[in-house]
Amino acid sequence: MRKPKIVVLGRMCEEPVAGVVWQVLHYLIGLQRLGFEVYYVEWRGNWLPHPIDAAVDAGWPRVMVGTVLRQYGFEGRWICSAEFMGKGCTFGDLPVTELPRLYREAEAVINLTASHLLDGDQLCCGRRVYLETDPGTPQVRLSAGDARMWDLVRPHTHHFTFGENLYGADCLLPRPDLRYLATRQPVVLDLWQAPAAPHRDTFTTIAKWKKSRGQRVVCLNGETYQWSKDLEFARFVDLPRRTSQRIELALATVPPDDLSRLEQHGWHVADASVVSRSLDEYRQYVHASRGEFTVAKDLNIRTRSGWFSDRSACYLAAGKPVINQDTGFDNILPTGEGLFSFRTIDDILAAFDAINSDYERHSRAALDIAREYFDASRVLGDLLDRIGLSPARTTAPVVADGYRAAL
Repeated sequence: MRKPKIVVLGRMCEEPVAGVVWQVLHYLIGLQRLGFEVYYVEWRGNWLPHPIDAAVDAGWPRVMVGTVLRQYGFEGRWICSAEFMGKGCTFGDLPVTELPRLYREAEAVINLTASHLLDGDQLCCGRRVYLETDPGTPQVRLSAGDARMWDLVRPHTHHFTFGENLYGADCLLPRPDLRYLATRQPVVLDLWQAPAAPHRDTFTTIAKWKKSRGQRVVCLNGETYQWSKDLEFARFVDLPRRTSQRIELALATVPPDDLSRLEQHGWHVADASVVSRSLDEYRQYVHASRGEFTVAKDLNIRTRSGWFSDRSACYLAAGKPVINQDTGFDNILPTGEGLFSFRTIDDILAAFDAINSDYERHSRAALDIAREYFDASRVLGDLLDRIGLSPARTTAPVVADGYRAAL
């Protein structure tokens, strides 16, 4: 009996850093383990570094996506547009001529990170899933009647968001005329099982320091919201002077002046491009950490969207306690053991003290949270159920009704 097919659309060839590739890979492997024949398609048309031949674009440290997909069993089932190299050029070993039939036969097309504007062939699939991993800006644009945003969203039959608190009473985001459903990052837990080797005494995170200027400001109801992590880290710049706990930030796109300021205040800074150039180095960095300390973005914090980081989910899966800035996720996820939310510097210090007073207990609690809330079979099983699909049976496409605040 042939397995039902699912197509995942993504952007990991265009952005071949480990965090992005891991995010996509958890969907591909998770769906494959649920009994689907899974295909990966990237058809955005932008320039991208060569995903197969490391000798091409050698000055760009990156994950070799082609190697990763072959390693995890997706050989023959992926394709990426390379139109910038010439008309009709592609990477991958799935023939472009097979795409129309693939979309017709697929049980679902999942537009991960809402990275693709669906085309005519993709519209032949009866279940077209919009999967928004960065809430906030989409809700603002849709509610303002942004035509381009509606053109992106409308062709889908189901709409999911990582903004799990979108329908919470304390969420300030507008609610567009969509049937939004909550979801979160799936994690294939056995891929993050921590080795027996001892970890360092350092809390870490991996982040992009600054977004481009054009992405940094969102206006809503007369308020201005920022979309960049550097401004949130700046609010807590004195943290290392208030604690003996060592903290290291693996950062990308950090200017020399900002780097100097961080180091002067006692922060340790690593190069995110080194950490993120391979899946193994990224995972080893997480495994070697005592836990994660990180911030969120202003738009998610003050609107209380409920967003939770896919990277933080991987720390939890590795048994690493997480201290993350409050976005309203504590309305959905348990906090106080293994996972802590904070608003003030005193909240951070209290979390460090709690974790360090009984590290093994908080490490076990972190893994328990990952098992209960982020396990790929649970998260993806729930998503499939809400689009009228399961590995054991296929039914006519349905449009999901209602909203569930937690999985």
